[in-house]
Amino acid sequence: MKEKCCFQSVLLVTFSIALLFAAPSFAGVLKIQTQTTVETTENQLKVTVALANEGTATAHNLQVHLKIMGEILDSKVIPQIDPGGTTTFVFEKNSEGGKTGRYPLTVFVDFHDSNQYPFSALSGMTFSVGPNVNPDLAVLGKNITMDKKGKLSLDIKNIGARQKRILATLILPRELSTPTPEINFRMGPRSQKNLNFEIRNFSALPGADYPVFCYFEYDLENIHHTSVCTAAIKIVESKNLFRQYRCLWIGFAGVLILALLTLIIKSRMKTKG
Repeated sequence: MKEKCCFQSVLLVTFSIALLFAAPSFAGVLKIQTQTTVETTENQLKVTVALANEGTATAHNLQVHLKIMGEILDSKVIPQIDPGGTTTFVFEKNSEGGKTGRYPLTVFVDFHDSNQYPFSALSGMTFSVGPNVNPDLAVLGKNITMDKKGKLSLDIKNIGARQKRILATLILPRELSTPTPEINFRMGPRSQKNLNFEIRNFSALPGADYPVFCYFEYDLENIHHTSVCTAAIKIVESKNLFRQYRCLWIGFAGVLILALLTLIIKSRMKTKG
């Protein structure tokens, strides 16, 4: 009996920033799309990752890294994918000895622009080993906009009638980081909880949009359960305090000047009197 699970992530990273090439007047956009397919047999996993460059700039030195069932698998490096171009990577892994249930799968794609500045694309999904199971969890992530630091907030509901010990794992692109990527916690039956992750900007450029993924895993009756939640992080340019509150500063300076002029006029009137 062969089971096939398909997942497509659309526009995982859309760089709306201008990437300058040798000609200063020309700018391009890097846009990488991934499509991941998992085929599971009794003791074998086959993962196919297809990449497409839907931007207007060439992506250079691409490599796919697959994180699956506690192991990281690396592809060979592809020199480049031109705009409109595609390429496919195939990974295989032995799943013998693992528990039945649903597991997380993370796909990292490393690539560079023409100036060799590094970027990454990220996708996350789940797949089943053996009979398909659904976790009794409902998770909602809130999109955030940040420059150097931000806070990702996740709302979790245990909709089941049993207590769960849960491991939450936040997956970020290489341009972002967090001091606490994993959080262990318990949830009582039919309860609700909020988790917050601190996000730091390591090398992301203003204008970039990133999807991030958080997996919630637990074991129940020798079956592994996984729920995945996604949110979007938009990077904006940090604003200078003077520029941000320029009107306020100008108004404040105007009030001071007016007050000073009033004092000078009153002082002169007293002197004349």
